[in-house]
Amino acid sequence: MIRSEDLKLKEVYGGTTITGTVLNGFVDLIEILYDAGKSVGSSFRRLFNDSLCPLK
Repeated sequence: MIRSEDLKLKEVYGGTTITGTVLNGFVDLIEILYDAGKSVGSSFRRLFNDSLCPLK
């Protein structure tokens, strides 16, 4: 392991890379929103076309 001096450690800064975990989170969020929109749209279509299943 390489030891660095305190002055060199103050010069170190992080990057702004997109990791796989962050990208996976965005994909999961998009899938959730897509599925929710599909369900709401299907419910509206069935409601307005009067094709609901009877409760009996």
